[in-house]
Amino acid sequence: MSCNSEYHTSNCVCDTLLAIVEAQDKVDGPGSCTFSCNNAIHELVGGVSSGRFNTIPVILTCKNTCLPFVGIGAAIDTTPTPPTNKRVFEFPISPIFRVNDVDPETCCATLELLSKDPTIVIKSGLKTDPIDLLNALTGEVLEETGSCITVDLNCFCGVTCLSPINV
Repeated sequence: MSCNSEYHTSNCVCDTLLAIVEAQDKVDGPGSCTFSCNNAIHELVGGVSSGRFNTIPVILTCKNTCLPFVGIGAAIDTTPTPPTNKRVFEFPISPIFRVNDVDPETCCATLELLSKDPTIVIKSGLKTDPIDLLNALTGEVLEETGSCITVDLNCFCGVTCLSPINV
């Protein structure tokens, strides 16, 4: 059993995220640490709280840099730009994600970017340092951005689980 998971993909991050998806699907899912993925999963499925949550936010650590991964999504501004009514793209960024799906055979995952403001987008000159972004989200309520990305979980060496939330 890899990383306290029932999955055996030979990728610890993949196995952990598979367990999170399974737990989250049960609600819309004990460890010795106060804050850990095991505790978050246990709390989500009702072991600690009233079961009012549907998401375990995660932060993924990149193998090569040992820094949190910053996802860049894509969205379309729902307000058409007159007079041509052309689509205007926005690019939300975040180092915090909701795991929507994991393929156990390929360890590819679909992640939704979570942010304090779903409309935060990349702008010219915006710092995308992962630590700066995490500090900016400290104490904020995370919301869905509606923007999902697909990642190869083999590119990550760590996963940090935050306490469950409702998005």
